[in-house]
Amino acid sequence: MGGRLLPSPCTGTHFYPHAAVSFFQDDNVEDCPVCLNTFDDTHRRPRTLPCGHTFCTPCINELKEQGAVTCPTCRVSHALPEAGQFPISYAVEGFIRKMRGAGLACVAPKPGKQLTAPAAVTQPAPRATAGLSKRTRSLLQEQEAKVLAAIRSCQEEQSQLADYRTTLGGWCGRQQQLEDDLQTLVDQSKGAREAISREDSRVEGRQEKVRQREEALHAMLQELRTPSTRQEAYEVIEDADHLLEEEEEEEERAAVFPDVHVVTTVARVAESSRSALQAASPATQTAIEPAGSTAAAAAAAAAGDSSLSESPAAASSIADRLAALLEPSLTAEELLRLTQRARGLVEASRVLAVQDVEGQTRHARISLEHGRLHLHSLQATPPPPHALTLQMGEVVPAAPPCEVFLDLAWPGSAARRVVVSLPRDTPRGRQFVLLCSGQRAPATPTPPCLGVG
Repeated sequence: MGGRLLPSPCTGTHFYPHAAVSFFQDDNVEDCPVCLNTFDDTHRRPRTLPCGHTFCTPCINELKEQGAVTCPTCRVSHALPEAGQFPISYAVEGFIRKMRGAGLACVAPKPGKQLTAPAAVTQPAPRATAGLSKRTRSLLQEQEAKVLAAIRSCQEEQSQLADYRTTLGGWCGRQQQLEDDLQTLVDQSKGAREAISREDSRVEGRQEKVRQREEALHAMLQELRTPSTRQEAYEVIEDADHLLEEEEEEEERAAVFPDVHVVTTVARVAESSRSALQAASPATQTAIEPAGSTAAAAAAAAAGDSSLSESPAAASSIADRLAALLEPSLTAEELLRLTQRARGLVEASRVLAVQDVEGQTRHARISLEHGRLHLHSLQATPPPPHALTLQMGEVVPAAPPCEVFLDLAWPGSAARRVVVSLPRDTPRGRQFVLLCSGQRAPATPTPPCLGVG
């Protein structure tokens, strides 16, 4: 079984011995005792934990684990406050400013967060307040502290606005994905509508042929009623035999109506569209209704002679096939779980796997042998009527582990089956799955087969 390496619980965190952290903290108060970088007023602002120890913001963020932070100095665990961050230590910031001889370093915006570059707080010029009174200088310092606090407030608001824009960008991306999904659904709906149009043209052509056949049969009926001599009667009977043979051949061709692929595709697209519309507006309903047998019989009676309307076999068979195709479709989950309904459909040879490549549809037979499902190789022949179809990707594993089999035969010998177990996902194993299922090979009269267990 494939797997992946899980990250270590310590990934992204730093661990320092207690003595070393204490040493760094006592040595340089203006430096973070974890990363040893100097505190500043922008990215590495000092934050104090409830235990009293102070660290820079990035280090505290890296120490967060499952809603708590363990202090590297005293090893006490503190729960994160509701705001998500511990309070800024303004006393430490003020102490560092005094140690640097007053004034802030240039304010640098956070990388990737700043939308518009705010005016930088530059290093102030040396104070020309020597001649002012102590009271006046104190008032100036108080105002300076208020201005600095307002600057920090602006920076915090800029950071929050940048976060909000990131959230909006995520919403926009999800909305774009929804639009793409809806566009895909619209494209599928257009393709289904075009398939319906092609099927309608095919049925229209068939209708014209049936009308011509009916006229020929009516003419033959009149000829059978009019011969006056034995010779004429034998000739008419022979002509009638030829006409009836052609009629039987045409009835066999009628078995291709309706087209299985068109009906199942339209039904699947309609179901997807219905689900999307119900999600948008529960009151919206769409459905595909099969034509009723009563309407079909009425159409047959109106189209021909009343003496022939007592046996509307052709119309009712098409209606029955259409109704059978519009039964609730079989899901891949039902098939692989081999529910009672799925087992009956497989045993009746009504379940196929299909693959559409460049406008060509191929199908593979699914059989039940010794209680296990077997998917045979793809064939280029038209699928039989009344079949329920699933996409090849729904029933064939994308990669091993699985089992595949090859049916091999030599002239004069019975076919023997070779079963190959592919326990691991490897490139060669994937190629072997594609070979045995026929997904990457042309259809052959006696193809290899893939067993799905």
